[in-house]
Amino acid sequence: MTHEQSLIFRKVLDTNWEVKELKESGKWQEALEKVKEHNSHVEELKSAMGAGAYDNFINMGRKMFAPKSD
Repeated sequence: MTHEQSLIFRKVLDTNWEVKELKESGKWQEALEKVKEHNSHVEELKSAMGAGAYDNFINMGRKMFAPKSD
């Protein structure tokens, strides 16, 4: 991941967290606006990385942080 892509990914993570916090606070309209911002950052990252590389990156992250199974 390039430095530019890393900065975009940070925005993806931050807006995802902000959406969660707004929902938990019952601020639904603000959460909806933040979701739009989040989705634009996701699209920006996909564009910067390429769709295939982005999908691979996300899948590897899910595998890395998934609960261990016996």
